[in-house]
Amino acid sequence: MKKSLDDLLDSMPDENAPEEEVNAFVEQVLSTPGGGELIRDFAGKITEGGILDTMLKEEEAELENLRLKSPARLIFRVELLRTQPLVWRRFSLPADCAYFHLHCAIQDSFGWQNSHLHRFEIWEDGRREITFSLGCENESLENDYCEIENEILDLFRENVLEFTYLYDFEDNWCHRVIIEDFVQAGIRGTSKKTAAHLHGGEGHGPPEGSGGAPGFAEFLEGEHPMCERFEASVLEEFRTGQPNFSKITFRDPADVLSRKKSLTSVLEKGRRIMK
Repeated sequence: MKKSLDDLLDSMPDENAPEEEVNAFVEQVLSTPGGGELIRDFAGKITEGGILDTMLKEEEAELENLRLKSPARLIFRVELLRTQPLVWRRFSLPADCAYFHLHCAIQDSFGWQNSHLHRFEIWEDGRREITFSLGCENESLENDYCEIENEILDLFRENVLEFTYLYDFEDNWCHRVIIEDFVQAGIRGTSKKTAAHLHGGEGHGPPEGSGGAPGFAEFLEGEHPMCERFEASVLEEFRTGQPNFSKITFRDPADVLSRKKSLTSVLEKGRRIMK
């Protein structure tokens, strides 16, 4: 059965989709009743002063706020709890980093795919006092604040040096985050570049969807159904080897957050096909 236009728009390719997928999507939209008019309408609105132009400029201003400028650095140690042996990472970020910067650094350093919900939790006397998230996934939580607008340095100033990062609420990957130090850039192996910098760690990050710490333990023992997807040499590397930290790269959080690339890419390809 042919998809409706609404169904197609719900399945719009993301910014990392291959060109063939984007081309196929645009062709499907154009062949669907109302699709051509929709893309022409979008093309008009994205011109200078149009609705989408205004929206994208507002987004650019928001992304600019993610640019880090501080000459100081916060050094973090992040431990993936209930893993044996313990999987952990140490990295530093400019001291004006928000919780969203830390989220991106944890994702990249552990090899997560940023494909599940997450939040930061601040606990005191056995009670969860406040959380930080992107908002949409934690609407039912009280005292939940935007992780883009709040800086971790505020927590450090209150002498709160340890908190929790939860990723994938089904598998429940719980990370202990420790603020180890506050130094000037270039001290204790920190970088003078205004980006995340990896210092070290131990252990391979678990595969996505492996079922939390118990499932990862089964995976390391070769008893998890997911083991069938991996060659024996890869499984052995998971058990005994260390990650090649030189291959770990940190993405720009502004790129992670941005939706502009996906939208403009689809529109541009639509214009080309209509010519």
